[in-house]
Amino acid sequence: MIEEAKKLAEKYLDEKTYQHSERVARYTEQNRMIPEHLRERCIALAWIHDVWEDSDCGTAEILALDATRRMVKYMNYITHGKNEESYEDYIISIKNAQTIYPEVWWVKLADMKDHLSQRDTLTERLKNKYSKALAILL
Repeated sequence: MIEEAKKLAEKYLDEKTYQHSERVARYTEQNRMIPEHLRERCIALAWIHDVWEDSDCGTAEILALDATRRMVKYMNYITHGKNEESYEDYIISIKNAQTIYPEVWWVKLADMKDHLSQRDTLTERLKNKYSKALAILL
């Protein structure tokens, strides 16, 4: 599943977003707090967490990654559409689904870690946005 997710990221993401997904996948893989039975799906989700937001990848390709079809549900939670709920409501929905879809929560934490560690692109506005989101998630 991980290699297939990585291939989707390579296929659909531009270089900058691909590098972000690669770092998020690495942070996820290195996180020993993630239970072993969730690791594969978490790492796969880390690779593709921005695919729906930043490309024209369809549902069929996501479904092909996971026979349980859970990956599509994860993508629905981890994707924040520009015309949908506020960012705070989006983060609250991830927090509320933590017991049902912990993979989304783990990957979102890794995603925020990466955004907060990118000093060359971290504006004061983004720093505040992600700091508030972390406070909600944690």
